[in-house]
Amino acid sequence: MPDEIKSPSYKQGLAIDPRDIVVLAYVQSNKFITTKLFQKKFHPSHSYVTACVHLRELVSRGLLLKTQNLPNEDTYYYLSRPALHQLSGLARILISTEVRSPRINTFEREHDRRLLEMRIHFESDPALAGLTWLSDYEMRCGLRMEWKKALEEGRGWELAGTKLRRLNRRTPDGYFEVSLEGQPYTFVLEYEHSPYNRQQMGAMVLNLVRDFPSALRLVVSRDKEHAVRLAEGLREHLKSDPRHQGLWGFSFFGKVISRPFTRVPWVNLEGEYLPFVKEPILNAVSNDGEKPEGVSHEL
Repeated sequence: MPDEIKSPSYKQGLAIDPRDIVVLAYVQSNKFITTKLFQKKFHPSHSYVTACVHLRELVSRGLLLKTQNLPNEDTYYYLSRPALHQLSGLARILISTEVRSPRINTFEREHDRRLLEMRIHFESDPALAGLTWLSDYEMRCGLRMEWKKALEEGRGWELAGTKLRRLNRRTPDGYFEVSLEGQPYTFVLEYEHSPYNRQQMGAMVLNLVRDFPSALRLVVSRDKEHAVRLAEGLREHLKSDPRHQGLWGFSFFGKVISRPFTRVPWVNLEGEYLPFVKEPILNAVSNDGEKPEGVSHEL
């Protein structure tokens, strides 16, 4: 079927319903959203059908476009150019001089979908107060955290005339600021969907150490086996530079999306939990009768 599906009622000048401004700005911040994740984010207490109806309405009004690789695959939705122009005019997003709808890379979509699933899971956690998220897509487009905060707080008019300029350097998969029990934290998130080689690991380390020197670096792998391998590889990679090894934290996707943030056993390179992790909970005997004994056991 065609990669891009447009509604026959697609119109250049159709206005955005005020109730959908936040929804559309959120979709743009991630480049896309799927039907299932749309329900989880915006209709968590309603049925899947409700999410489908809402998305179909946005498509019929020319605000969203959609793509689907296979008939049984979850549909991916992203903003049309008229929607981008209108959100920019309302000071809810920043755009570049060459406005175009996001391009969804077939080979990266599962990686990106899992990132969005983690973001939505974190945003639903009441322990993470005042969470502001900057996606890899936004960082690559040149958006800064202070600009993102201004947009979300309704101060976008202060950025009048600001245009995004695409970055050529590597960015992390996510950057977010949050308050945990009254204490401010900054995090960068890396998701390893396919195993990193030595070159990719070196590029990741250089990027995070150079651009985010004081942030806690959360590295999430596809599964436990990959998480243990990556932690061991990174420990070897950094053995000649012991500085800030306590800033790294490792876990894997299944555990991250199934537990509250502070109960995920984020383990650093020294085999210790990151400072915000609830150790009394994690040190209790788990459901399978095992007790955590370090990185390889508790990841």
